Amino acid sequence: MSSSAAPPVVLVAEDEPTMLELVVRHLKSLDDPKLEVLEAPDGDEAWRLAQEVLPDLVVLDVMMPGMSGWEVCRKIREDQARFAHTGVVMLTGIGEKVNEMTSPLYGADAYIDKPFDFVDLDEKVKAALDARASQRDAVPRPVRNGVHGPAKAAPAKVAKAAPAKAAPAKAAPAKPAKPAKAKPKAKAARVAKKAAKTSSKHKAVQSRKGQVQMAAKKKGAKKAAKKKTAKKKTAKKK
Repeated sequence: MSSSAAPPVVLVAEDEPTMLELVVRHLKSLDDPKLEVLEAPDGDEAWRLAQEVLPDLVVLDVMMPGMSGWEVCRKIREDQARFAHTGVVMLTGIGEKVNEMTSPLYGADAYIDKPFDFVDLDEKVKAALDARASQRDAVPRPVRNGVHGPAKAAPAKVAKAAPAKAAPAKAAPAKPAKPAKAKPKAKAARVAKKAAKTSSKHKAVQSRKGQVQMAAKKKGAKKAAKKKTAKKKTAKKK
């Protein structure tokens, strides 16, 4: 690391005040590499600071109030756009076997069991920083008050879209005219007129039938009257 480069930023999250102070003090005392050390008393604060400063390394306890160390680790690994350069070392007392199984699942670079030796901690910290050195160097570090600040994600370049050329308008082909359909009202009127004529003819036929029937009845009545009269005359003669 060149003398002009900003020192790596390390965030330590630990809910035990004595352990937090011990680890932070030790990491600040290192000269190779020289580190800028931040601290968080719980998982929620660790995640908030991680988003704010984009640290180069996070040392996480697992069992903390609020968000656990595993949850913070998972969020860091899921957000590769901002944390591709960030290493994670789990510092826990849950047991070596459990650490060995769970650390790879959440994407941690390394783990250390409590109680631990500072020599072991230094080796894991340096190894995690070295493993992501190429990603860290690619992240721009904006100058704040004349001092290079912590890593920040490079802004994505937005490609400018070429102006679309307007296509010449094509005349729409003329559609053949469809024969006009009879209006429903006119059609209904013709049907009604036809029905009226049919009804009138039917009534005339019925009237004629009635007249014929009446005439036949009258003739029958006259014949019956003549027969009765003839019978009476015959009876008187006898």
